[in-house]
Amino acid sequence: MSLFGSIDIAGTGVNAQQTWLDTIASNVANANDTAAVGQPIYQQQEVLVQPAAAASPVPVPNATSYALGTGVQVDAIVTPNPKGQLAYQPTSTLANAQGYVNTPGISLAAQLGNMVSAQFGYQANVAVINHAKAAYEAVLGIVG
Repeated sequence: MSLFGSIDIAGTGVNAQQTWLDTIASNVANANDTAAVGQPIYQQQEVLVQPAAAASPVPVPNATSYALGTGVQVDAIVTPNPKGQLAYQPTSTLANAQGYVNTPGISLAAQLGNMVSAQFGYQANVAVINHAKAAYEAVLGIVG
C-alpha cells in the first residue's frame, strides 16, 4: 500500500467523523424542542457508517481471502425514535389536558459522549494524514 492510499483512507474517516459531528450538533441544538402531542417534532439522528466499497480489491501478499479496504462511508442517517418522547410539562403552553408535550427524547449526556468519540476519531484520521505527509516530505528531501 502506498502512502497515498493511507491518505485517501484517512480522508474517508475524516469525512465520516465530520458527518457524525454535524449530526451530533443538530441533536444538541434541538434537544430541548417541544411540540404539542401528535405534532411533528425534531427527530434525533444517528449516523451509520460502513466500509467503503472497493472498486477493485487490492490483493495482499500471502493472504488467501483478505483485501485491503478503501476506507469508510456514511451508509445512512437514521432516526431511532421517529415519534419523539412524551414529557410531563404541565406549565407549557403546548401541553395537552394531561400536561404532556412531545420532545425529541435526546440524551445530552449520550450526545456529548458521542461527540468526544467522534472528535478522537477525527483527530486520529488527521494524524494519519499528517504522518503520511511528513513521510512524503522526508522522501522528497532524500531524493532532492
